[in-house]
Amino acid sequence: MTDPSRLRATYSLGRPGIDERDVAALLRERFGVGGGLGELGSQQDRNFLVTTPGGRRVLKVFQAATDPALVRGQLAVMSALATHGIVAPEPLRGLDGEFVQEWTAADGTSHLVLLLTFVEGRQLVDVPYLSARTARGLATLGGSVCRVLAGVGFDAERVFQWDLRHSLDVVRDLAGVLPPERRTAVLAVAERAWAEVAEVADDLPWQLIHADITDDNVVVRDDPDGLPRAVGVIDFGDLTRSWRVGELAVLLASMLHHDHDDLGVLTAMADAFAAEAGLTAAERRALWPLVQLRAAVLVVSGWQQLAIDPGNDYARERGDHEWTVFEVAAGLPSAVMTTLLLGAPAVPAPLPAGRLLAVRGQPHPAVLSLAADSAVLDDGAWLGAGAEDRVIRAAAGDGVVVLPQGEFRLTRSTPGADPAHSAPYSLLAEFAGVRAFEVEAATTMVVASLGPDALDLAAGGGVLRLRGLAVAPGLRPGTPVGPGTLLGTAVAGPSCCRVTVALQGDATVPVPDFCPRDRAVGYAPLVAGTNTALGLPEPASPDVRATAHAEQRRRDAFLPDSTERYYREPPEFVRGWRSYLVDTAAGVHLDLVNNVTAIGHSHPALRAAVDGALRRLNTNSRFLYRLLADYSERLLATTWGTGYDSVLLVNSGTEAVDLALRLAKLATGRNQVITHREGYHGWSEASDAVTTSAYDNPNALATRPDWVSVAEAPNPYRGVHRGPEAGPAYLADFDRLLDGLTARDAAPAAVIMESILGNAGGVVPPAGYFAGITDALHRAGGLSIADEVQVGFGRTGDTFWAARAEGVEPDIIVCAKAMGNGFPLGAVITRSEISSVLGQAGMFFSTTGGSPAACAAGLAVLDVMEREDLMGNAREVGAHLRRGVDELAGRHPLVGAMHGRGLYQGIELVLDRESLAPAVADTALLCEALLGRGIVDQATSERQNVLKIKPPMTLSRADADWFLEVLDDLLGKEWK
Repeated sequence: MTDPSRLRATYSLGRPGIDERDVAALLRERFGVGGGLGELGSQQDRNFLVTTPGGRRVLKVFQAATDPALVRGQLAVMSALATHGIVAPEPLRGLDGEFVQEWTAADGTSHLVLLLTFVEGRQLVDVPYLSARTARGLATLGGSVCRVLAGVGFDAERVFQWDLRHSLDVVRDLAGVLPPERRTAVLAVAERAWAEVAEVADDLPWQLIHADITDDNVVVRDDPDGLPRAVGVIDFGDLTRSWRVGELAVLLASMLHHDHDDLGVLTAMADAFAAEAGLTAAERRALWPLVQLRAAVLVVSGWQQLAIDPGNDYARERGDHEWTVFEVAAGLPSAVMTTLLLGAPAVPAPLPAGRLLAVRGQPHPAVLSLAADSAVLDDGAWLGAGAEDRVIRAAAGDGVVVLPQGEFRLTRSTPGADPAHSAPYSLLAEFAGVRAFEVEAATTMVVASLGPDALDLAAGGGVLRLRGLAVAPGLRPGTPVGPGTLLGTAVAGPSCCRVTVALQGDATVPVPDFCPRDRAVGYAPLVAGTNTALGLPEPASPDVRATAHAEQRRRDAFLPDSTERYYREPPEFVRGWRSYLVDTAAGVHLDLVNNVTAIGHSHPALRAAVDGALRRLNTNSRFLYRLLADYSERLLATTWGTGYDSVLLVNSGTEAVDLALRLAKLATGRNQVITHREGYHGWSEASDAVTTSAYDNPNALATRPDWVSVAEAPNPYRGVHRGPEAGPAYLADFDRLLDGLTARDAAPAAVIMESILGNAGGVVPPAGYFAGITDALHRAGGLSIADEVQVGFGRTGDTFWAARAEGVEPDIIVCAKAMGNGFPLGAVITRSEISSVLGQAGMFFSTTGGSPAACAAGLAVLDVMEREDLMGNAREVGAHLRRGVDELAGRHPLVGAMHGRGLYQGIELVLDRESLAPAVADTALLCEALLGRGIVDQATSERQNVLKIKPPMTLSRADADWFLEVLDDLLGKEWK
């Protein structure tokens, strides 16, 4: 048994009394170095950052009571980690050739000293958002350290407050420093957690552990895609021989104040740690109670340290986040978290042998699914107050329906709600109907308890809980019931009658009716058998993260690595509606990137139009039918001027660009084409030839064919010429390029440019630039091509085609994407004298371009845009977004500029507004954090530092405010 006096002696260890003058002298006399000094935080030791000409160093001055064997152990551990390729500080020898030096303070106390290399990177605590990938990498690092330490000798005998074996004693001893309400809470959690640990304590493996692998002591560096990766550990002051699982408990506790996707991240971390260091079933059972104990120790130790060292700013600053860690840990029941971390319940709930309940007169009610992909929720039926009751009434008619347990109900999700506060997963089943109905027993059970509208029955080793039931007369606790016994009548609600049912194996654990998606895996086993009790199949696992991973692996099995995708660990989407995407866990995401779905996802008018065409006729444009002319006339009516009279319908933007280039070359008899830097125009051989995006193809500029010349991107924000008056300078550059080509007898057939520089982040070219280069091309006998695949079709709000706002009438317009709202449809719009030359190369047709179904889709899109005034919406909501981002820029220096118009905009993020250094890593991390808050966004531009704003044109002001509020909150964190 540990001597309590030895443990208590460690509580009052103050930091060494050393100032910067002493540090400078110590460095000079013992190590022969000097440089700039700055103190680093520490609880009981003193650490100083030393900036020398040879690099940064850390001087560590140990607390006077430190055992020399502990310092030798630290040196051995650092050496072992380096041998195994794990980044850690390296000790530096003093002038006497020894690593360990000794310094005597003014009060006569002696302190051991080390000089260490500084591990470059940033501490994980400074990362404002913890992505799942970063978290798993962190746990892998922690497990690797643990594995290495298992083979390191350590002869220091330690009894101190950070060893979780002593955690309950520490909390009991120090709780008196807390305010009364916090003291009560901390003691209660610690006592309960210790009792759970004690059940398996004898089975927990021991070894040497770091015992302080936390976000303070882990160094991260950014991967090429901008996401941080844990690479090393620092601060070995808590080394001790203890329970191996304590290493992971400390690590998980330090994660609880971070923003991260969900609790599944913690499960993934436990698995990643186990893959390196191992975890027994006993360790997984002890893990969450140990996390709670670690949180309690942090709280009491922080308050104690301030009591003996009031000037310790480090301890003071840590206080708030340590209390946050405790509140999160205490608020998650061990029964739930242990199931999450075990991957299965410690004690599986018994399943009933068969059905336990039935509806009298309707023994097999129809099953009503409210899952995200349920057809009854089409056309937004899941939205609005009372949506669930409305759907039930429509489905039940005069009868009763049964809603199964184990679904993520979309009716429980609301756009704009923080996913962490949404609870869509049903931990109960329901009988529901418009009129009152009776419920009867289907097997033998015993009444356990009853109350107003509530009945509990002992059944099959568990408790069957019914709520919303007026209990039948004559039932009393202890009363047996048999098949056909009336249990009660459904109580009438405001809109319909609903009786909830849950079979709970462990009745001592409070189980809510619904829970957030990240707790479903933990809670679900507690109500296993509920569906069986109603004669329904048991639900699939609610682990949607694992399901999404499996689906991604299935896709990766046949798709090449070059196939672009959003997010490394994407959610699996099953529904789209207007500006929202819905995942398998009924998570509602705001879609800021799908400019294809201009009129919104799943618009019923589009569905009806395509369905009607497919029911009647779907062939190709070599046959005669009305829809092709109907659509072509409507499309031409969107243009301005009198010259456009020819439409060629194709399947995609890539085909449209390819065809436009072919037309220009045939019409002019020339081959040369001028394109612009940073542009993307497609993936076919010709459209890729004029694509210069170094992000899409890092070798783009070096691999252009000789018939392509490249002009500077007219970017007035960060291009070679900057500012609102940059247009003439860019025009002069273009004229020089054009004159050079003409002089070489290579006058161009065409110039192609996005009317707004979409790939650059929605940058609007300088006023007059597009018109100027068009005039120059005309004087040289060439044509201009406006690529409006992304930026056209009313998206900019003021004009249907973005080129018109630039004061130019291009010779050829290419478009696609929004034209069919996801249905394959593209077009080349031009003049007949240009399109007629196509016959020189043979007859033209497109098998499905301009088919009846495609034209019907195109007409439906135009109808909806006009009927719902989506151009006006793009103008007004786009302006609202711009005002909001401008306001954010006043508070958050990371926001450099807002580009674009209407609902084609881009938010450029910079590290410095003078140098315009792109905030690449911050942008990548911010996109991950936005996804965690229910917003789908991605980076764009060569530098990947611009947030895309190109949503469905149905985006509302409320949607925009949702985005602005979340962005404001995330930018308010310490992005470093």
